[in-house]
Amino acid sequence: MAESIVSIVVGRITDLLSEEAQVLHGVHDEIQELVTQLMRIKTFLPDADSRLHDQNIRILLADVRELAYDAEHVVETYLVKALSSPGKIMQRMNTRTFSRKLKDIKRKMSLLFNRFRDCNIKTSLESPESSNSSHGQPGMLKRFHTFTTVEPEIFVGFQADVDRLVGYLVDESDASYPLISICGMGGLGKTTLAHKIYNHSTIKTHFAGLACVSISQKWQTRQVLQRILIGLVHEKKEEIFTWDEDKLVENLLQIQQKKKCLIVLDDIWSNDAWDSIKAAFTAGKSLSKLMLTSRNIDVAEYVNPNGLIHQPGLLSPDQSWELLQLKALPTRGGYLDVARDYKKMEELGREMVANCGGLPLAIVTLGGVLVTKPSLIEWEKVHGDIITSLKRGKGSGQDYESQILNVLGWSYNDLPPQLKPCFLYLGKFMEDEWIDAENLYQLWIAEGMVLSSDKKEGETMMQVAESYMGELVHRSMVQVRFNDLESSLTKFKSCSLHDLMRDLSLSQAKAEDFFKVIDTGEGNDLNLNRSVISREAKTRQLVFYLKRGVEANSYFTKKLNHQQYRSILIRNMGGYYSQPLRSVLYLSYFKLLRVLSLENIRHRRRSVLGTFLGSNIGSVLGSLIYLRYLSLRGSNLKTVPWIYKLVLLQTLNLDVHHEIFELPVLNGLGKLSFLRHLYLPPRVSLKLLKNTKLRFNGLSKLETLENFNINWCEVKDLPKLSGLRRLTLKADGGYDDVKEMLKYLSDLALSSNSSIRCMSLDMQISADPGFRNDPDMIRQLFCNQKFSLQELQMDGKLPELSEIFEEQRQQLNHNHIDVSLIRITKLRLRRSCLEEDPMRVLEKIPTLRELRLFSNTYKGKEMVCSAMGFPRLTRLDLWYLDNFESWRVEKGSMPLLQELSIYYCPMLEELPEGLIFLNCLRKLTLWKMSSQLCDRVRLENGEQGPDFYKVAHIPDLIIKYPQA
Repeated sequence: MAESIVSIVVGRITDLLSEEAQVLHGVHDEIQELVTQLMRIKTFLPDADSRLHDQNIRILLADVRELAYDAEHVVETYLVKALSSPGKIMQRMNTRTFSRKLKDIKRKMSLLFNRFRDCNIKTSLESPESSNSSHGQPGMLKRFHTFTTVEPEIFVGFQADVDRLVGYLVDESDASYPLISICGMGGLGKTTLAHKIYNHSTIKTHFAGLACVSISQKWQTRQVLQRILIGLVHEKKEEIFTWDEDKLVENLLQIQQKKKCLIVLDDIWSNDAWDSIKAAFTAGKSLSKLMLTSRNIDVAEYVNPNGLIHQPGLLSPDQSWELLQLKALPTRGGYLDVARDYKKMEELGREMVANCGGLPLAIVTLGGVLVTKPSLIEWEKVHGDIITSLKRGKGSGQDYESQILNVLGWSYNDLPPQLKPCFLYLGKFMEDEWIDAENLYQLWIAEGMVLSSDKKEGETMMQVAESYMGELVHRSMVQVRFNDLESSLTKFKSCSLHDLMRDLSLSQAKAEDFFKVIDTGEGNDLNLNRSVISREAKTRQLVFYLKRGVEANSYFTKKLNHQQYRSILIRNMGGYYSQPLRSVLYLSYFKLLRVLSLENIRHRRRSVLGTFLGSNIGSVLGSLIYLRYLSLRGSNLKTVPWIYKLVLLQTLNLDVHHEIFELPVLNGLGKLSFLRHLYLPPRVSLKLLKNTKLRFNGLSKLETLENFNINWCEVKDLPKLSGLRRLTLKADGGYDDVKEMLKYLSDLALSSNSSIRCMSLDMQISADPGFRNDPDMIRQLFCNQKFSLQELQMDGKLPELSEIFEEQRQQLNHNHIDVSLIRITKLRLRRSCLEEDPMRVLEKIPTLRELRLFSNTYKGKEMVCSAMGFPRLTRLDLWYLDNFESWRVEKGSMPLLQELSIYYCPMLEELPEGLIFLNCLRKLTLWKMSSQLCDRVRLENGEQGPDFYKVAHIPDLIIKYPQA
């Protein structure tokens, strides 16, 4: 890990030399010499890392990490003072102070080199065998993962288990099991097996309601009940969030009695966890069934002694080798040396996989190490290292589970230096939590863990961060979900860690003093235990889990060594509200913070919070001049004075929760020249504008800009933001304002160095006569050949779509735009008042993936989706169309549709016959439709109606009767 830290620091300082060459000109040579010495230190670290069993070596590496951090801080301090104090006298004083501190750093470096020699640690130049082929060239990450295709799921050895357990679950005889439990040790594949069963086509058609929730070790009863109920009645999601536990229990009992439900409780650890939610499950005969997974067989017996307990067996040697081969040699024969040496590699592989004990997670993780090593000589080296390590473990009395963790540890030890801190960072998040990938990348970058030296030509740092994630995925260390739109800036939508991988991340983070987690719900007060303070002396990152009703003041008092911390993530685990967080005032003591996340910190008493977080915290934040990342998303914050002081900010998230933000304090944004990701507040106080608008001069590096509102943001600045990759705009002004916006958007898109990839517009069409007199304006909102919108929302009356596009060629003449040229992926229309069927035009948009037609968008009676129409549509919403009576779906239409929801279309008499052709449809929601239509599909008691055959193939069918 010391090598990783030194690499990070070298990368940061090198970037500053390049980006701030003019400011650092006077001390350039001294800083460059510092970088050279750090690079020299780095050559000793691979050999030192291989000798971590030596206590003296561990102490030495800890000192290396501290020295690297100190070196970085000296350079950053000089830069911040130079940027904020341009006077010549102050600059001379700053330079003298810098030289004095740098001299002390060099003295400590000299002592380190002596200690390396005393410990007989060799440089990598003396020990070339210490390098690893998977690391690529020194300082450069060798990439194995590509994003051309999603890696296929590997499932070996459990198909018979799936078929057998599905049979038990759909059995309705008197001897059927009310509970199916899958029990066994971590990494056995319990969750994978449960999900295979849950998603089985037989299960989808047999059960009318399905819900799957993860319980984990730290459960919260209300949240668990909410997630179950939302799974069963998703259309009531907003209501469910407001219900107390008694109402949640009452509704769950009613639903399970009315219809057949399958509820999966994944990863339940204790009897207490079951006791907290068991009131929501009937003890008697029920139409519904329960399935759980647990490491503890006693829990399954406690829940229901009459249930079936299934304990998956470990994989056989042949199955283990099959699984390893699928992961480690996915293209066997693709490499000449693999084809030539395959028999020997199989021999080595079978020996190595035998040490995994048949545990699927361990096998796949071992495969993740080997997949980056296609040659026989590399397999021989891994084989030797693993066997030696396991023998050492057995000699010290290591048990079976520890041996498995030792195998998993190889996945971490084999990581290139760049990836180790990225993997450890994931341990900051909660068990079973799905982490937003884009936000995670911004955190990695702000922490300095993404190296610019890994950038390929034309890449952004976000793309480099995604390549890091891709490598972790390729090595089977991280689970991911994918974005389904080609226009998305990131291929990965979110990520998560398996329990054992999270255990590995936490244990390694603790061993290397990487971060400290403080859970206020457990009462582990850092200030009351001086031994804890001493032990965490090297920790630079803090994570706070705030539990509802528990104040965190004591954790921020002056007893802490505030100067050592560089990162604070405050996670509100008790919903969106907490006690008044007076502790944020103590943040001013943390002068050296690079990362601060205060998301979802709110309070019910807005007036109290408005005063407290409106002024005092603004002053506090203005003093944290080293911040790279600041997120106040979801908070009650109303203002951030002195934001212009945070000159090193890279990410600023002000997407606050339903607050009217005081805009004038943001007029110093232009001084934040490092800013790359800016999320503006959705609402501002227009009274305070005084005919001024927010300016974006100086933000040339900006890549993400969200919530840009033409009412209070200066559209003339858009062409200057040539580095933008994603832009979301809101336009609810008059005709002239929108026309001006389109002009400057065109200038931005036509710029020779424009990088724009994702553009979203939320448009409110006003009563301004300019819109009615200029149909070309509406046409441009749908399709502008100079720039291309991916997402468009329009609220207000529109001309007929045929008038805008292809029907009136003679009338439109040269202004005509073929609908097939539109590149919109998401379209939402509201109150459009269209008299003609919009489908015959919209279905010809080749890129359309999501279509949502809301209140009074269409006032006609009939709708037709023709064959070959909507070739890429995956989601369709038809809401509040009062006159909609008849719908025809022809064979071949919407071939990729996955989700269909029809809300309050009271005149629709029956579902179209053509639904039977929608083979990809996975979810259908009918909400407050006519009782006649609902009865034709399925009766309230769960029995099939005469039209059920039209939807029988749809796994997830949700019907809410109008009186419900």
